[in-house]
Amino acid sequence: MIPKSVKQKKIENIRILPKKHPRYLKYFLPLILILTAIVFSNTLGNDFASWDDSVNILDNHLIKQFNWNTLKEIFQNFHGTDFPLTIFSYSLEYKLFGPDPFYYHLTNYIFHLLNVLLVYIFIKRLSGSTWIAAFTSLFFGIHPMHVESVAWISERKDLLYSFFFLLSLNSYCKYLFSKNKISYLFWSLLWFLLSMLSKPAAACLPFVLILLDYYVEKKITMKMLFLKIPFALIVVLFVIITVFIQKTFESIPDLSLSFSFVDKVFLFSYSSIYYIIKAIIPFNLCAIHFYPVKTGNLLPLEYYFSLPALILLVWTVLKLKFLKNEIIFGLLFYFTTIIMVLQIIPVGQQSIVAERYSYIPYIGIFFIIGSFFSYVMDANNSVIRKIKSRLIYVIIIFTVIFCYLTFERNNIWKNGIVLFTDEINKYPEQGYSWFGRGFSKYEKGDNEGALSDLSKAIELYPNDAEFYFNRGNVYNLTERYEQAVADYNSAIKLKPNYPEAFNNRGASYGNLNRLNESLNDYNKAISLNPKYAEAYFGRGWTKFSLNDKNGACNDWLSAEELGYKDETNTLELNCK
Repeated sequence: MIPKSVKQKKIENIRILPKKHPRYLKYFLPLILILTAIVFSNTLGNDFASWDDSVNILDNHLIKQFNWNTLKEIFQNFHGTDFPLTIFSYSLEYKLFGPDPFYYHLTNYIFHLLNVLLVYIFIKRLSGSTWIAAFTSLFFGIHPMHVESVAWISERKDLLYSFFFLLSLNSYCKYLFSKNKISYLFWSLLWFLLSMLSKPAAACLPFVLILLDYYVEKKITMKMLFLKIPFALIVVLFVIITVFIQKTFESIPDLSLSFSFVDKVFLFSYSSIYYIIKAIIPFNLCAIHFYPVKTGNLLPLEYYFSLPALILLVWTVLKLKFLKNEIIFGLLFYFTTIIMVLQIIPVGQQSIVAERYSYIPYIGIFFIIGSFFSYVMDANNSVIRKIKSRLIYVIIIFTVIFCYLTFERNNIWKNGIVLFTDEINKYPEQGYSWFGRGFSKYEKGDNEGALSDLSKAIELYPNDAEFYFNRGNVYNLTERYEQAVADYNSAIKLKPNYPEAFNNRGASYGNLNRLNESLNDYNKAISLNPKYAEAYFGRGWTKFSLNDKNGACNDWLSAEELGYKDETNTLELNCK
């Protein structure tokens, strides 16, 4: 007969064994992928959004010549705000499918599904919990804040960098859990390099790796830090390149004229809290969330409330004992990954926050919520068991709401006109909203509608050279050359080194038979941009009109060598 004390001990031992997960959990990943695929399926019928898509794809001569020379140029030189792997993906698509938006959306769609898969694998490997992995990947996949990254073709860089970023994290987890097998560390470094070649937001990865070290090993040693040196060297190189490019293309706004150092502290705290709130309440989404307008040298009240809210959040976490490690890890993952896109080095002229910036950081937020959900689902405590069914209902409700909001939000990205009409409805006082729709109408051939919207943009914000330049283009297209010249004059006055404005004013002068002025403008455009193929082609016609046939032929030949596509065969008809 077994003594009672031994029986009790055996029972206790049995009760502390790890609980086996139900078999149905193995179906979670395919169901999550299917649901995500359904929710984003309507992006496949969308057009180009007419916002960067034209510059990156439709009017980008670099992607239209898929050969060794252009590939070499893609990887030897960084162009605009897109990095080599992103441009390479556009170039490959253009070679295979031309300017058909379906295939560009399809690529984004596939990469998003792959990223959902990689999030699941990463969290499952890190936490050992199917519940946490399923919850995190589900809400990563269907969240409305991620629509911008998927539905906007020009945000391919977000999806690409995230894909390689997640591959790097998975390889590093393998390294940690395989007793430091060095080959996994090498793969992590390689994926990181590819991530940086897609978008410099990946620069936070070395810090995330240190965070993983601490979460898994519960310590950080000098050896761990030493192994991050190759990652850090890549970061330094790319940060230098990125800052140079953003300054060259004037993508870093000068906030010093509008906001003091104290203001920037509140801008930072507002941005940090904004994304956390939108993770739970993703309403009133917009393509652009504009910087606040100061009244009496003061920011709106919510900006001042954001700092104590952020401090309270940090204080609460430090005081917590329940799931403390998971909460600290999730929040540090969130802040580490989002810090690159907050107001440290702001990129873009209008947005204080952008929905696409939440793509990777939300993994940290969803990890925290998923950890709580997993704790409840696996707990044997009688009190917690009572809320289990209610929690499941809450998750189902949020899933349904997020799916609906995401599906509807995809339709807003149907094309530029729909997108910026939504923007105007939410920010009617912002000139850029009207400019975006005006530019989209111009691309669709609605010249009078474009003029109306562009004029409204100039009325609201008369100090933007781009607004005048684009209205001048519409005037030029509709043969109102004097009005076009006036707008190009305004653009050049606001932005003296504006090669496109000089080029287009040169074209207007040519149409007005003011050939010497036309020649001067083309010369100026080429001096500002020696690889400006369109300027060489236009100057060729001006020289031809001035009876300089040799000069014209040389310019047309230069334009052709720089990749200019002349469908009228000007060079062949006039020079050969």
